Amino acid sequence: MNERIGLGKVRIFVMIGLLGLLMSNELFSQGSLFPVKIDNKWGFIDKNGKMIVSPEFDAVGNYSESFIPVKIGGVWGFADENGKIKVNPQFTEVRNFSNGYAAVKLNGKWGFINTKSLGIVTPQFSQVEDFAEGVAAVEISTSWAFIDTLGKIAINPQFSNAKKFSAGLAPVQIGLAWGFVNKADRYVITPQFEKAEPFAENLAAVRLNGKWGFINKEGVVVIQYQFDDAQNFTEGCAAVRLGNKWGYISKDGSYLINPKFEDDINGDDEHKNFSEGLAAVRTDGKWGYINKTGKFMITPQFGSAERFQNGMAAIKLNSKRGYIDKSGRTIWMQLN
Repeated sequence: MNERIGLGKVRIFVMIGLLGLLMSNELFSQGSLFPVKIDNKWGFIDKNGKMIVSPEFDAVGNYSESFIPVKIGGVWGFADENGKIKVNPQFTEVRNFSNGYAAVKLNGKWGFINTKSLGIVTPQFSQVEDFAEGVAAVEISTSWAFIDTLGKIAINPQFSNAKKFSAGLAPVQIGLAWGFVNKADRYVITPQFEKAEPFAENLAAVRLNGKWGFINKEGVVVIQYQFDDAQNFTEGCAAVRLGNKWGYISKDGSYLINPKFEDDINGDDEHKNFSEGLAAVRTDGKWGYINKTGKFMITPQFGSAERFQNGMAAIKLNSKRGYIDKSGRTIWMQLN
């Protein structure tokens, strides 16, 4: 435990072009920037549809923790909320900042940069998960381990796969079975599941014998294995699928909304989760938004729909990308 990774001695250095730490005002600390594409270039608007960052990037990630992942000339870097480059484009892939760190890929290997000094945990890992609760799952050679924020080994390489910590536990795979470990590298829930997701709202979705159910932090099954698919709990609800229809359950396993919404094999099922009181659902080939009683608050009309964040949701209408507010009013729509 706490040994340094062999090849991976952590080097903290200042990125080229970095002059200082990033300052952000209250508006932007709320994450109220939304990516838009105009004439094949990406910029950002605020929640009123006002252009804040001019469209000048080849691709972008989501604004988070005062940074925007931006792509210029085939490589990625990071800009601030005004579009000013803070980390020169140099990476082949990057992820959004999460819990103070962003995963970056260079020369085929993954590492991390942080928001405080923009120092870097040297890219050396085959695969990584985002940091959560002070540690990140990383693949070293053919096994997964956990590192701390200095890049030191927190839990030795031993797992076939691993996911992020949540509520003090992380799903890990040994052979074909998934269980949960704590940060002391002890199994709290013995590997036994075909699949397992991180805990959310003190429950974790797990699969056994082809069906999904939910367990508590002691490993007790609190919602029986019965679903063909299941999402994590958000806002007290979980999206679940029976056959090809989605519905919503409460934490006692009872249906809040019976399965009746269409599956979308090409979509991201996370967008079905409730966020800010609404969930995106599909019926008759169109997406709309329901409340927790199942009532449509925004009529199905969209070709695709994402969950609400900071009062806005990304949608597609007639193949054009746009944003709506929670009343369904269009805030911004792509012109071509």
